[in-house]
Amino acid sequence: MLSQWGISTKDGTAKKDKDFRGKAQKQVQFNPGQTLAMWRVRILSDGEHEQSESFQIVLSEPVMAVLEFPDVSTVEIIDPGDESTVFIPQSTYTIEEDVGELFIPVRRSGDVSQELMVICYTQQGTASGTAPTSVLSYSDYISRPEDHNSVLRFDKDEREKMCRIVIIDDSLYEEAETFDVLLSMPMGGRIGAEFPSTRITIVPDKDDEPAFYFGNDEYYVDESAGYVEVRVWRTGTDLSKAASVTVRSRKSEPITAEAGVDYVGISRNLDFSPGVNMQTFRVVILDDLGQPLLEGIEKFELVLRMPMNAALGEPSKAIIFINDSISDLPKMQFKESVYVGNENDGQISAMVYRSGDIRYTSTVRCYTRQGSAQVMMDFEERPNTDSSIITFLPGETEKPCTLVLMDDTFHEEEEELRLVLGTPRSDSTFGASIGEQNETLIKIQDDADKAIIKFGETKFSVSEPKDTRQVAVVKIPVLRLGDTSKVSVVRVHTKDGSATSGEDYHPISEEIEFKEGETQHFVEIEVLFDGVREMREAFTVHLKPDENMVAEIQTAKAIVYIEEMNSMADVTFPSVPQVASLLIYDDTSRAKDKTSPIAGYPVICITACNPKYEDFEKTGSICASENINNTLTQYRWLVSAPTGPDGVTSPMKEVDFDTFFTSSKMITLDSIYFQAGSRVQCAARAVNSDGNEGLELMSPVVTISTSEGLCQPRMSGVVGAEPFSAKLRYTGPEDPDYANLIKLTVTMPHIDGMLPVISTRELSNFELTLSPDGTRVGNHKCSNLLDYTEVKTHHGFLTDATKNPDVIGETIPYQYNPTVRGFNTLRFYRNLNLEACLWEFVSYYDMSELLTDCGGTIGTDGQVLNLVQSYVTLRVPLYVSYVFHSPVGVGGWQHFDLQSELRLTFVYDTAILWKDGIGSPPEAELQGSLYPTSMRISEEGRLVVNFKTEARFHGLFVMSHPASSLTSMVMSADHPGLTFSLSLIRSEPTYNQPVQQWSFVSDFAVRDYSGTYTMKMIACTTAPHQEYSLPVICNPREPITFDLDIRFQQVSDPVAAEFSLNTQMFLLSKKTLWLSDGSMGFGQESDVAFSEGDIIYGRVMVDPVQNLGDSFYCSIEKVFLCTGADGYVPKYNPSNTEYGCLADSPSLLYRFKIVDKAQPETQATSFGNVLFNAKLAIDDPEAIPLVKQPGSDGFKVDSTPLFQVSLGREWYVHTIYTVRSKENSNRGIGKRSVEHQYHSLFSSGNPGASTQRRRKRGAEQAPELAKDIGVENSRGTNIQHIALDRTSKKQVPQREVAVNGVLPRELNNQNAGVSVVTIIGGVAAVFLAICLIAVIILLLKWKQNSEKKEATKESGSNEPMMLPYNYTSDSSEV
Repeated sequence: MLSQWGISTKDGTAKKDKDFRGKAQKQVQFNPGQTLAMWRVRILSDGEHEQSESFQIVLSEPVMAVLEFPDVSTVEIIDPGDESTVFIPQSTYTIEEDVGELFIPVRRSGDVSQELMVICYTQQGTASGTAPTSVLSYSDYISRPEDHNSVLRFDKDEREKMCRIVIIDDSLYEEAETFDVLLSMPMGGRIGAEFPSTRITIVPDKDDEPAFYFGNDEYYVDESAGYVEVRVWRTGTDLSKAASVTVRSRKSEPITAEAGVDYVGISRNLDFSPGVNMQTFRVVILDDLGQPLLEGIEKFELVLRMPMNAALGEPSKAIIFINDSISDLPKMQFKESVYVGNENDGQISAMVYRSGDIRYTSTVRCYTRQGSAQVMMDFEERPNTDSSIITFLPGETEKPCTLVLMDDTFHEEEEELRLVLGTPRSDSTFGASIGEQNETLIKIQDDADKAIIKFGETKFSVSEPKDTRQVAVVKIPVLRLGDTSKVSVVRVHTKDGSATSGEDYHPISEEIEFKEGETQHFVEIEVLFDGVREMREAFTVHLKPDENMVAEIQTAKAIVYIEEMNSMADVTFPSVPQVASLLIYDDTSRAKDKTSPIAGYPVICITACNPKYEDFEKTGSICASENINNTLTQYRWLVSAPTGPDGVTSPMKEVDFDTFFTSSKMITLDSIYFQAGSRVQCAARAVNSDGNEGLELMSPVVTISTSEGLCQPRMSGVVGAEPFSAKLRYTGPEDPDYANLIKLTVTMPHIDGMLPVISTRELSNFELTLSPDGTRVGNHKCSNLLDYTEVKTHHGFLTDATKNPDVIGETIPYQYNPTVRGFNTLRFYRNLNLEACLWEFVSYYDMSELLTDCGGTIGTDGQVLNLVQSYVTLRVPLYVSYVFHSPVGVGGWQHFDLQSELRLTFVYDTAILWKDGIGSPPEAELQGSLYPTSMRISEEGRLVVNFKTEARFHGLFVMSHPASSLTSMVMSADHPGLTFSLSLIRSEPTYNQPVQQWSFVSDFAVRDYSGTYTMKMIACTTAPHQEYSLPVICNPREPITFDLDIRFQQVSDPVAAEFSLNTQMFLLSKKTLWLSDGSMGFGQESDVAFSEGDIIYGRVMVDPVQNLGDSFYCSIEKVFLCTGADGYVPKYNPSNTEYGCLADSPSLLYRFKIVDKAQPETQATSFGNVLFNAKLAIDDPEAIPLVKQPGSDGFKVDSTPLFQVSLGREWYVHTIYTVRSKENSNRGIGKRSVEHQYHSLFSSGNPGASTQRRRKRGAEQAPELAKDIGVENSRGTNIQHIALDRTSKKQVPQREVAVNGVLPRELNNQNAGVSVVTIIGGVAAVFLAICLIAVIILLLKWKQNSEKKEATKESGSNEPMMLPYNYTSDSSEV
């Protein structure tokens, strides 16, 4: 029966119309008997790879039937064909090594709509790979590792990708090599079966295989070359292995060259080391040298055989061609490139030379080519025709080519032509050739016709005419030789020799013209009579070059001698001159004793015509008859150095250098030119009364006495010089002649023959420094080298005076005689006191001269409040040289140089001013005080003064005020041109007598600031109840005037050299220095400042400069300490009753004897309860090294007691010591102190005696100690300043230890026994205290009275504000 079902699809993962087609037919019908019906569903193929998908076919709604299980069927659509597959299309690839990059295609099939990634990597076979980062040797390709770096990525719809592999093209030759490229790890697909990998084969690289070949396939060599050099090359990139090849020679077909006849056969191995690409070998070619035979071209072959580790390349055969058609061909050429001949030789032959095969006859043409030489005028032509042929017969090698020259009389310059070879021929089959030198240059010279102009002779002699009316003429011929066809013009002129034009002859300067054909001219020169008797004289005559440039000048100079009829004045002294000392010039009888002249005084040359001559009664008449004028005599002097200790004498040398004050051409020779033991000789030339010079006579040589001299002789061989003394002193306004100047005095001992030189600049090059020319004037403006006419300063060391005013009469013969010694010499020697053997040079300078001309400098020391003194120091360098003449010394002078520095200080007594201040004038309406606090000179040289004011009224001082036309100002009457800038630094904020701080600075710098400075300060008053406010409100009044004085004071060494016995005293802070041998010097260490608590180490030593220390003992006997009152500097100058610290004086504030070797019980042990702890080195066990040193001694003392006095007090240490030579060292040491009675008297406690002593203190009797000091007692003394450094320790008490008005004595802590003496001493002390109080009351009353009197004086007066200091002997010793 007919039945029906409904049928439909139901989507699962597969979708209708995407993966399968939905059908419109919704029913399936079974006809009767039908058991199977088909219902088709179309599956859609989309090309995309998908996972398996499914959908359902559902049966429903049966008609005439029943549904049974299964009524649903699931359809699964699988898609293997669309799965993405990657593969390599070929299983093998074959490549060359040099492809560089290999791109292997990787393709994919199937679903390409998705991305796909696969790894393309390499796998090593016989070819080796290398890491991707580097290209290693012996690798064939760059590996692709099996990791993320080798991924190939296919994008959507991309079907092919290239797998890139870099092939390394190395230079090595290798066989075929393989490696594999594989695919793995696909993502988004699979790997196809054909092919998942491929094999890459790298074929052998023929380019890398080396090959052997010849450099050329043909070689051409001349038979005369001797050998042929052949190169065999090995090419290919791989030359890393050794290789070899055999090279052999063989005959060519047909045979032409034969081994052993034409060449040396070869069969040899060529070995190539690794890296070698070329080898050279030689094949020897045999030449028929002795007898050249022309053979033509011959050949043989070279072949390569049996290569090892290489192939044979092309060419492997080379043909060698031997050619002798050039070397053996007959060759003709000139032998020389140039031939030179003279026109008058007639002919020139040029040699032609033949080489090569000379078995045949050869010919060549030799023809001319004209240059500057013309045919027929200069030479006969050889034409280029057969008439000019030169023939060589068999065996001939040389033939001349002769050129005939034409000779004329005209001068011609050098001319040239050429000879040329051409048209070579030979009987041989090969012909002949011409060599490289196929032409030669012919030079024709014409020296014989050259025009020459010259003097006929070179020397002419003419006699001077007899008198002025006559003239002698000298004729000088001028000749012309050679070509006379042209015109020449030459100038002839004369030139002075010893003859002078105008006096001895008439000068000429004229032109001589040689016309055509002229050969001779005469020049005439007139010789004059000059009336002077003289030697033969000469002048020269000269030819200048031809102006027309035609003739050559030869012998262009001729000498004309003027012969004198009687050339030299025939005057001569009747006898030889004598040398004598000027001391005995008047006493001719002493000269007869032939005594040696004494050193240190001039010598004089006494001629036989001098009335002082010993035999003048005999010689005088001859002098008169000869008309000799002795005043015109010319002198020379010769000196030699003293005879050496070995008896060797030096040669006599002429003294040819003058100094600025002496001459070596005078009748006297100054004593600086010789010394004891020198040999001296004079030469005198006679001159007659007409002034004609005669002959010169030499005196006998005299030796200067070594035993006699005016002063001390110079010890030869001793280095060093005596010390000098230099002083600077301010003259002050009272000096009648030199007011307000600085006096510089230099004193030094004189040694025979010594020349003292003083300058403020360093001295050097004495030959130039002492010479008369003016170089001294610029270099040494402040020196004794300048004569009074040369001095640029106001005063100089040398004046126009020629005599020492202190000397009355002539102490020594001719000492001040200008005719014998000269004015210049006397001006210098007036500074020498011959009696005392002492030079003293004095000059006066003002401050600006010392600084600008003399090299002085200003050192500044800014001082602070409450110091005793503020000062500015002027330093002047001083260089002193002791110069001696030495004929053998450099430049003729020997010198010993010393130097010093002089100091001058301008001082301000700030302590006194600060205590009392500078008051305003008593008549002033308002009162005030001014206190200077510090003064200094700034770096620019300006004066800087700081001061304070105190108003003694209600108000203050102001710089200026709008209501007043005046301003506060500073001025100085002593410096009218100097202006100052005044400034107010700070002011107390009150109107009740404020203290104000001011400063003024000079607007420019001057050198000397001393004088009175006036400060006019504007006073401004306020109401008593007015409060202080800014700006200041006050009423200006009249200015108040203050006067401030600034003056000079010397600071220099306190003890003169005569009392210090050439010793030095040092104060040291370091013990090691104190104990050292001092050989290195103490330098800056000796100038230290001592802090509180430091130990002061004192040391006295014999001056090391003298080099005497080893032969002397130095022993300290006493040491004193003292400090001056009111800034007094103690000095030791007995002539001025100044005894330093040795004796009490009103100028001393404190004085202690801290060391006494002979009487230690008299020493002061403490000051203000602080112990001195003073010890001599000999008492100190640690000081043994110092005691052992010869010429040295020392002591030590604690510095703490010295700090007991107020700020500004300066301490000085004064020592007495003995200096004895070793022989006398044991006498007189430890002598009892001559001060003993004085000390015992002082310590006995007798008050009457004590006050008596005090009253007498002003008398200043000389202490006993001072009488023993001096050279005669070998006892010396020295004073040294102790610099204290107060910055690093405790505050110093402002009060003095002693009561004002009483000057303390030594504080003697004598430990007497506790007995009756002690009781008596106590009673005496009480009594003494009562007396002291009484004295103090009296003194205070006296002081008040004196202050009242002082107040009545005008404060504006010019009186200085300080006690006058009594400094007279200020010296700076060296």
